[in-house]
Amino acid sequence: MPPLFDKPIGQLEPDSPSALHDVQEALHAHAARIESEDCSGTALLVGAELLRWHEDMHSHPTLKLLGGFVVDDPGISNHHVLLTAAPLAGAVLYLNHDGDTRVVFGSVEAFLEATRQARARGGDVEELHPRISPSATDQEGLTALIRRLLESPEDEDLAVQVIPSLDLLDLDLLRESATHENFFISEAVAMEIEKRPDEKLREIAVLCAEHKHPQAAKAGKRALAVEERRRFEHAGPSQS
Repeated sequence: MPPLFDKPIGQLEPDSPSALHDVQEALHAHAARIESEDCSGTALLVGAELLRWHEDMHSHPTLKLLGGFVVDDPGISNHHVLLTAAPLAGAVLYLNHDGDTRVVFGSVEAFLEATRQARARGGDVEELHPRISPSATDQEGLTALIRRLLESPEDEDLAVQVIPSLDLLDLDLLRESATHENFFISEAVAMEIEKRPDEKLREIAVLCAEHKHPQAAKAGKRALAVEERRRFEHAGPSQS
């Protein structure tokens, strides 16, 4: 399968002819790849259906931003989306219309393997989603993208969908996000700290807990509680 499109952030606009061409090229490469896959008993899209869903969904804000196209249709209005644009090129995102949208597989191969496993066990791919999203390999590009989104009131909500792909090492970005006026952004940071508690993230959790919106503050307090528990367990029983 040819390598997926991977241009630096800002080099192409989502609606530019070059960007659209590259997404379509990746789409056709995936269509060719999926022809050799046994798709029976799965929700994978093939052939004309793959192209039809791309036509129907290509203007979705998340798909436009990340150069994505839908690769399955489980019939529940949620879809897995293969991303083709930096900084998440090659990853598979779960587009959840009524929940958390985030990257759930680091590659299309990992997604297809989960599809096979779900079929074998008679379950759904969603049941195999990892609790923690795989970290993007291009953290510098992801940081630049999030900062760009945070500066745009029209696009800032999209930052919530890619924050789970951070490795949580850029404390400056985390501080900026934790104190952002949009409480969904602060909440998203707190939720990731709750999943990945660390002493270095304690100050960020405090900022989230102090957010003026109660929903973000509640998430921050949960993250703090998890970190406190981690510290206690790490310290072990006190010596008398």
